[in-house]
Amino acid sequence: MLSICIPSYNTDCSALLDVLAKQIGKIEETVEVLVCDDFSTDYVRNNQEACERNGFLFFENHSNLGSISTRIKLAKNSNFNWLLFVDADMLPKTDEFVIRYTNFIKFNKADIAIGGCCYTNVIKPFNLRLRYGRNREEISIEKRQLNPYNSILFGNVLIKKELFSEVFDDFNDKDYGEDIYLSSLLKSLNKDVVHLPNEVYHLGLENNREFVKKIQKSGEMHARLDSYSKLDLSHIKLARTYSLLKRYMLNNLLKLALTITSPFLKIILYVFGGPILFVDLLRLFYYLKAK
Repeated sequence: MLSICIPSYNTDCSALLDVLAKQIGKIEETVEVLVCDDFSTDYVRNNQEACERNGFLFFENHSNLGSISTRIKLAKNSNFNWLLFVDADMLPKTDEFVIRYTNFIKFNKADIAIGGCCYTNVIKPFNLRLRYGRNREEISIEKRQLNPYNSILFGNVLIKKELFSEVFDDFNDKDYGEDIYLSSLLKSLNKDVVHLPNEVYHLGLENNREFVKKIQKSGEMHARLDSYSKLDLSHIKLARTYSLLKRYMLNNLLKLALTITSPFLKIILYVFGGPILFVDLLRLFYYLKAK
């Protein structure tokens, strides 16, 4: 019925695998779990042993392929028509995580469902990733349903294999940002996106410098996606902002201003982990540079 696909890179997902095994053992439906390690240097043995312990499939890439290529590889090695992608640094919020998805498959006709993500009550006042996640990713199901294409995170996505293949068969970009591509193409295809109250805790909190690097990659990815004529980017705030700036011929002026101020913005984010406004300005800066 369901293939749970977990791409892993330098992350210990053994706790996630044990939780999934426990939940799968309580239901009648057939569920397989596949873990693909993307040429990690750490935690490989932990994850492999957890797969062996729980009867899951574990395989490795012979070089670092990137997250989307690893997801494609997982899909090709799966046996069922429904794929549940869960990131290795996630952990289900409830004991009904798997059964809620199997019930969705049985009783809903949509091709994709988003479970959402949340964060534990850990206190890290200067961690930018945690602050950003709580502000921009931890969104109630009511708000997610109002703008269904704006809250698609690949860390917890149920999707039909046929639709996944349709979306990513000709996507060759290895870099960070497949969430953006997925949401934009789903909007272009006018696909119904169902949001469920089936969150996972996001436990992986990189340091501030690493997250700022992801901000840069995200801005550059947004700019590259503009070249895909088949994408509908009207729901993307960054694309709308650029269109507005270009209309009033302010894009080059703002790029110059951000070129001067971006080192200062990064230092503030490194040290204080905020404010979130600086994240938006940096992402816009890298978007304008890439354009």
